[in-house]
Formats: sequence, C-alpha cells, structure tokens
Amino acid sequence: MYTVAICEDEVAFRNEQESICHGILEKLNLEYHISAFDSGTDFWDAFLTGKRYDLILLDIIMDETNGVELARKIREHDGDAAIVFITSNPGFALQGYDVNALHYLMKPLDGDVLERLIKDDYRRRFQCNFLVFKSGTQTLRLPIRDVICLETVGRRVAVTLPDSTVEYSGKLSDLLEGKEQLVRCHKAFAINPCNIRELTRTDAIAENGKMIPVSRTYIKDVQKALLKQIRDG
Repeated sequence: MYTVAICEDEVAFRNEQESICHGILEKLNLEYHISAFDSGTDFWDAFLTGKRYDLILLDIIMDETNGVELARKIREHDGDAAIVFITSNPGFALQGYDVNALHYLMKPLDGDVLERLIKDDYRRRFQCNFLVFKSGTQTLRLPIRDVICLETVGRRVAVTLPDSTVEYSGKLSDLLEGKEQLVRCHKAFAINPCNIRELTRTDAIAENGKMIPVSRTYIKDVQKALLKQIRDG
C-alpha cells in the first residue's frame, strides 16, 4: 500500500491537496491510504507512534511549525520517505536540499507535476525493489530481497519465500519484467542470487536448502549474477 501524509494548516489548500492526491492514485490504480493533518504537531504525534509514510506533502509555513525544521526531524528517523515541500513562498526552495527533498511545489498545486512525482516515486519504491501483484483477492507487496525463487506451475507462478509460498496468476516473464535482481535460471524458474549459497552444474542451492534447476541455456547468466553478488558483498 502506498501511504501519503498531507501536512497543511490551511483547510482550503489541505482539501485541495487531498482531492488531487485521491484523483492521481485512483487514476494510477494503486492501493493507497491518505492521512491529512492540520498541524505539524498532529503529524509529529502520529509519526512518533510509529506511523510511516511513503510520500509526505509538507507545507513550509505553518502557524506553529516550520516545515523545514519538521523535515529535519523526520530525517533523523526516516531517510527513505519522499518529502515534497509545498508553499507560496519560493524563497524557501534551497532549504529543501538540506533534507534531501524530492521536490518543491508552489501553491496552488500543479496536479500534473505531482502525478509525475508520485509515479516516479512509486516505481522506485515498489516496482524496483518489490514484487507487487494480486494473489486471489489480496494485493501482495513482497520485498525482492526475501524472494528465493519463482517457479512456473501450470498457469501460475509459485513465489518461494523463506517461510511460505504464494501464487501469482500469470506468466513468469511478467513478474521478471524490470526486476534486474531476479535472474532466470531455467525456462520455468528464476532465482534471487542474494539467497543462493551454492551453484552446481545442474542446480542452484538456496540458503534454505531448496534445489532449483539450472539449465545450460542460463548457466552463464547465473554464474555472472552470483559473481556480481560476491563482488557487491
């Protein structure tokens, strides 16, 4: 689920931002949740309870909080959240570099620019490092680092994790698209080199002992991927 926090003390701008975000996320057909806060204090109270957000739309000038200072506090606990500053004063733009802000938008909000930012951030956060797909009635978001292998079983793909297996109703090639961390090792199999402890002439042996067949067609690709994994540590 893609989570968004809006921190804006002016009700008209807060409602506008929430409406635009709803429209963008619905258009992109993403599973999402939006939390709107009317003060930096309320946001920070939620943050301290463990709430974390993928995207934070943060007003810089608020009655009781400076948005840049709030962003610095956020960065002390969360280095990954995408922070987008929104303000009516362009003089604050350079301060965003101090907290690695994703972007700086002027009021009123440009929906087209925000849509591009959300699409790019979603792709970085979910599509590159996660397998996101529907399994039955559920939408699963699986960290690729946890994936051991993928196996075509009939018209489904079995995704093996350390302590479970889940199924995807589709093609192996669809799950592998854009996922450079996963390497095809067989017509019906792909592996995550991070979770492979040994390679023989015919099999890749996973950390959990699972034997995954490696065909002659893909053996060089697997060897190359494992050597890269060793070099990268």
